[in-house]
Amino acid sequence: MGRTCCIDPPTAINAALDQFWLMGFSACSLKQLEEATGMNPGSLYYHFKNKEQLYLSALSYYIDKHLQPRVSKYLHDAVSLIQLRRFFTSGYRHKTEFNYRSCCFLVSASHEQHLLPEESEDLMHKGIKVLTDGFKAALSKPMLSDNLPNNNIESYAHQLLGLYLSIQVFARFDLNQQSLDRQVCRCLHSLFPTHFPEK
Repeated sequence: MGRTCCIDPPTAINAALDQFWLMGFSACSLKQLEEATGMNPGSLYYHFKNKEQLYLSALSYYIDKHLQPRVSKYLHDAVSLIQLRRFFTSGYRHKTEFNYRSCCFLVSASHEQHLLPEESEDLMHKGIKVLTDGFKAALSKPMLSDNLPNNNIESYAHQLLGLYLSIQVFARFDLNQQSLDRQVCRCLHSLFPTHFPEK
């Protein structure tokens, strides 16, 4: 007897996100997605049509439910360089069983974008905008803006975006948290030398 679907689509998307985050798009089979989401094939196809659409739903869910809340917590409400640093370190600090989350799903998705529908490009741009707007919001706070030469928020926001993306790539391949911490501190020191200690 086939499984009946008693799981709602948002819960299924969150479960699929974890599976895609762990394995990537191409390595993740429909069978694995059915098991992860608890949905039978008919329900999966009814709600998401195919694996590509489920992946796009998972990417959108990640941006709205994972990335945006973290940006809001550490960057929109940022009042210090310490909170700015914590935004970076919170991206790769997870319990051992969740180490696959140490690389931002947005960055992971970019590695397989050539396999995804065209709509993925719009979602990537949305995620990058969330990050860029978050850095601009943080840098506009007096504690941070007072430390910027010529109050150049736009330029510094793009530098922080580049730092974030590079840290995520490093975390994907070599999750040594102490090494990543040192790299974050060195980069922030280079941007804010008089207010952020070098380690």
